[in-house]
Amino acid sequence: MSSCEVGKEIKITTCLQFSEAGAVIYGFASEREREFFLRLTSVKGIGGRTGIAILSELSIDSVVNAISSADVNAFMRVPGIGKKTAERLCFELKNISGLKNMAQKSETAQKSSGHVENVIDALLSLGFTRSDAGGVINLLRAAHGDDFDKLSEEDLLRMSLRELHK
Repeated sequence: MSSCEVGKEIKITTCLQFSEAGAVIYGFASEREREFFLRLTSVKGIGGRTGIAILSELSIDSVVNAISSADVNAFMRVPGIGKKTAERLCFELKNISGLKNMAQKSETAQKSSGHVENVIDALLSLGFTRSDAGGVINLLRAAHGDDFDKLSEEDLLRMSLRELHK
């Protein structure tokens, strides 16, 4: 909500979850936040509401630092999280590969994620899987290095289709 302004167009990434209470849609400012939310909710006892509460109270970097240093007190500041749940979060997420990488994404990667997501959406609509689309984007990112962020959506889509056709 903090990025919303009257007359300004924004993109909201969503996650649909089903529970005994019914279907709930959660909205996120970026794909990075959604991915992190999904990691948090993979821990037993952490549902959607608690995951959102954690991300509302703590930044992604703060959560990663709390996990890596086993700072139980950081999580206990979040309403609804007690000592046992905080300990479980630290324990279960400590060894997840890519957690630090997720927190250390550069500003440039975050800014370019909008057109990358548009290309991924286009590939999905053409029948490719999210895994294939993400894989080819990572391949192109590695191949183009610093120039990757300068590529237009059209160029990125064209190169992605070429790679996927191989």
